[in-house]
Amino acid sequence: MEDAAMTLMRADKLLASAGIGTRTEVKKIIKAGRFKRDEVPVRNPEEKLDPETMKLTLDDTPFCFAANEYWVLNKPAGVLSATEDRRHETVISYMGLQRKGLAPCGRLDIDTEGLLLVTDDGALVHRLLAPSKRVPKQYEVHYTGTLPPDAAAQIAAGMTLEDGTRFLPGQLDTSDNPALLTIFEGKFHEVKRMFAALGCPVEKLRRLSMGPLRLSDLGLKTGEFRKLSPAEESSLLAFASAGNAAVPFSFEAYDAVIFDLDGTLVDSMGHWKEIDRIYLARFGIEAPENLSQLLGGMGIGEVADYFQRHFHIPDSKEKMLRDWEELSMERYAKDTPLKPGVLPFLRELRRRKCKLAIATSNARPMVDAVLKAHGIASYFDAIVVGTDVEKGKPNPEIYLRAAERLGAEPSRCAVFEDLPEGIQAGQRAGMRVYAVEDSFSEPLRAEKMQLAFAMIKDYRELWQTKENTR
Repeated sequence: MEDAAMTLMRADKLLASAGIGTRTEVKKIIKAGRFKRDEVPVRNPEEKLDPETMKLTLDDTPFCFAANEYWVLNKPAGVLSATEDRRHETVISYMGLQRKGLAPCGRLDIDTEGLLLVTDDGALVHRLLAPSKRVPKQYEVHYTGTLPPDAAAQIAAGMTLEDGTRFLPGQLDTSDNPALLTIFEGKFHEVKRMFAALGCPVEKLRRLSMGPLRLSDLGLKTGEFRKLSPAEESSLLAFASAGNAAVPFSFEAYDAVIFDLDGTLVDSMGHWKEIDRIYLARFGIEAPENLSQLLGGMGIGEVADYFQRHFHIPDSKEKMLRDWEELSMERYAKDTPLKPGVLPFLRELRRRKCKLAIATSNARPMVDAVLKAHGIASYFDAIVVGTDVEKGKPNPEIYLRAAERLGAEPSRCAVFEDLPEGIQAGQRAGMRVYAVEDSFSEPLRAEKMQLAFAMIKDYRELWQTKENTR
């Protein structure tokens, strides 16, 4: 009963919210008997109705009321991103929208064209516009002049203007004019101010995408608009509710990328929970439920030390390592999938001549087995494992060793990690760290988001190219 009561709405408010008319106008419609519930005229404007369960009609035509509406417009120049204005035509008047509460999600300058979302879903608008969410917005930028050779690197590092204004790192593709610029916030005249600082004033600006919405997918010519389809609406809402919706990653900012293995490059964390259970059972010991968390970041040699101290395992460290290798090899060779989007990301990194390494607490035989199983060993220039260093994560030694083997400065390295200890290790090495979502570390999600520069679920979130955005 409580859930049903939550959807009840006064008849006059229901019609007015749907844009049928003002409160005064819809009351006249109701009194005239034009609005019906289950084929019976609604006579009282204050009657409570449930649009989800009742059969409602207006002038004998089915009346459907959505809690929120989602419209997309390919905005033409000369139309103002506002709900009302005395001097200029607004997107609301241009689209002829009557429903109360509809407003543009963010602002495009009056002379800027392109994708604009119009909705009355305030919670969605907040999630899409909040700078902390880092939702990507891509623009086609027509400019005058010649961009400096380091323009992409400047934007990738995050520009600071002479007045002290700082912008989040972005992505700039300068292979053509117009250029493609992806930004992750929406400060006042951000794109125009960036290009002005680069010595190239903007002549024309068009927004191509915002989050999962792309003009190329929507099929809208300049000036056209429509409601999102149910599938598009679901995709947008799922995107916005997924945590940090997007990730600012710029290839120009890095000479090298270093990956952790388990839970980061491959989906293998569940293996170790089962291996620990089987191994300890040999000694009549039940594995603690939180054992994996207790071991987070330790090198495999440190794990052996821990087992000897806490579980009084009588075997030598060398025998323990051999037993673990025996238990895990078949799993790594046959039953360890790559994380979503890993392969295309590796290919893109290689295409851009970026150096790659793995820095893992695991042992070398398991690393080799899983790389061979997926045919990706040739992508990596260096592999550092737990036995190659004295201290495990969160000590930065393993990441510094990987950078040294790659011949890369730590400040020019990006790290991908799935556990807080690994994130801290990368940061202490002076590197920018991206967290990777993993079901094993889901209880630590908030801590990972707080520590890392950004977090991803799928590696394909990390870059956009002209080929996959236009």
